[in-house]
Amino acid sequence: MNRTGSTGLALTLSLAVFLADQGSKRLVEGSMRIGESIPAVPGILSLTYTQNDGGAFGILGGQSAVLLLGSAVAVGFVLWMLLKGPPARATAAGCGLILGGAAGNLIDRVVAGRVTDFFDLEFWPLRRWPVFNVADIAIVLGVTVLLLAALRPEADADRPPAVGGNPKADGRKVNR
Repeated sequence: MNRTGSTGLALTLSLAVFLADQGSKRLVEGSMRIGESIPAVPGILSLTYTQNDGGAFGILGGQSAVLLLGSAVAVGFVLWMLLKGPPARATAAGCGLILGGAAGNLIDRVVAGRVTDFFDLEFWPLRRWPVFNVADIAIVLGVTVLLLAALRPEADADRPPAVGGNPKADGRKVNR
């Protein structure tokens, strides 16, 4: 995949995640009271409106400057990954998911000083799992995709052949 295609994929996915995250948060904020919980799938998932001034799982509560800096660094790192060379499709998708999620939560922190969360898992063993949002889901999925892509580089069909024309030199199998 060339740089334009991979960057386009990442930015399109990032925008979709950002819009889904912001739209879902505004919907919850406009239709629920803080602390209100509505069972979506009884015994498994509820929509519970909370506001979180901390990071993931509530860590660093009240440390908005640290969280803003961390979010900005994460966005910068993902953009660097995209722009350093034409990434594979999986890498571009993972970066897009992370970028959209990080941007969604970053905007909330800048504008309101906190993030709206509403997905509340209730089934065992997650009875005390922190409430989360669309941005959090995208970030976790994006990191997972990047880790899987890093663990399986030989599956990356977008990689150019090795120098000298020896396709075996870069770990790919050759069928003759």
